[in-house]
Amino acid sequence: MTFADQYNIEKTLAEGCFAKILLCRHRPTSTLVVLKAVHAELTTIKEFQKEFHYNYELSHHHHILSAYAVAFQTMDYYVFAMEHAPYGDLASNIGPNGLHENACKLISEQLSSALGFMHSKSLVHRDLKIENILVFTPDFTRVKLCDFGATTKKGMLVHKVKHTWTSCVPPEQLELIKNERFQCLPVSDSWQFGILLYNILTGNPPWQSADWVKDQSYANFMKYEQRKTTKVPDNFRRFSPRLMRCFRKYLSHDPEDRCKITEVAKYMKDRWVECRISTSKSATLISPTNHDQDSCIYLNQREGRLSGDENKLRFKRMMSTYGLDIPIDQAMVRRRVWDWLSTCDANFDPEVESLHALDLLQ
Repeated sequence: MTFADQYNIEKTLAEGCFAKILLCRHRPTSTLVVLKAVHAELTTIKEFQKEFHYNYELSHHHHILSAYAVAFQTMDYYVFAMEHAPYGDLASNIGPNGLHENACKLISEQLSSALGFMHSKSLVHRDLKIENILVFTPDFTRVKLCDFGATTKKGMLVHKVKHTWTSCVPPEQLELIKNERFQCLPVSDSWQFGILLYNILTGNPPWQSADWVKDQSYANFMKYEQRKTTKVPDNFRRFSPRLMRCFRKYLSHDPEDRCKITEVAKYMKDRWVECRISTSKSATLISPTNHDQDSCIYLNQREGRLSGDENKLRFKRMMSTYGLDIPIDQAMVRRRVWDWLSTCDANFDPEVESLHALDLLQ
């Protein structure tokens, strides 16, 4: 049987340097499947078999994409079959301001479960990003991890993953020279999980690269993460203290200090998003995010916002609270103020200034 006898190609879902992702209909069963066709010239049969093997063996986990027991070779491609995700990848589902906090919790819980399962098998994914998360329901109650081309056994010596986002690369890998190998460890997945978590909450990565010399955004976070400053970086100020604690654990500059991938489960009952900080120079404004208006703090603290009378009332209430609300002889106060001002300014006119002095003290 030929390829055409078995499959009708409905459309091309994605195409990259190394592979095509095709949506096909299996002729004998009329079932929609996805075929991943890897260019035979750009990969070895061993690398293809490794990816297919890992995907197939991990398929029984509920949040890992299922690979079918179908793999074959054409003249130009190595091909294997996978299940179809009707809502595409996570990248195509995230708006410019990110996703709702509840959706982010659902996604992170499912992914940490899938990655935790991989780590229990001594496997490291190594290429965690929003393009490698597939969506099966519009409310994100079912998402799945995919693309195991970079997956490696824990402890193996490997090269850096090619053709991935620089923002996802852990700092210890950025520092490597070309073709230098390093030991593959699960903490690299923890780092990428932290980046992904920020990405789905905001719609953007937290920095361009984890290089504290070249990237100021990362340098600011690194100082905060290492407790060299208490100032929360501007692009993290919308998050709650509990989520900041979580970010500190996943995005530790030192890989030995990073938490396990399942650490996020401890933060599921906490508030994650608090507010969004305005950069307006005329006000210190904390405004709600698009998705979390019910949970944000609404403040608009402009200078001089409180009137003089309101300030006086607040002062009197505070004095009364601490037992300092003492009656004042206004005539005596006025006389003492006049005497003091007279000694300070020879041009002082008590008839002109008395009303101002009294108003300040009432």
